[in-house]
Amino acid sequence: MAVYDANNLDIEAVKKDGSVELYIISSGNFDDSVEQQTLLMDKVQNYIGYVLSDEFKSTHTDCLKEKVWIVLSLDKKPSTLLVELCRRISSWVNSYGINYRVEYKTLFGQTRNLIV
Repeated sequence: MAVYDANNLDIEAVKKDGSVELYIISSGNFDDSVEQQTLLMDKVQNYIGYVLSDEFKSTHTDCLKEKVWIVLSLDKKPSTLLVELCRRISSWVNSYGINYRVEYKTLFGQTRNLIV
């Protein structure tokens, strides 16, 4: 997996229903390295900080935290290690009242959501 700059918001999408999705875009395979795991967790922490910030609240005045999703978007099905890490990340993100999900592309280009 190639998660890059932990301090950069990859994509922010506002849905018609007022919900907000903050995407972490990854390309390639997750290499299961400690460095990539740490980078992913740092990036998630920065996204949480953004959602809790005055900047987010002033930009998305009508959006409740419960309508915010942090989405990890992968090119391929995640490894067992990444699935376990994402389960822990999900609990952590949920403790702030924010939602978390993982989506990945199948061999046929379809997007699947991973239950975490």
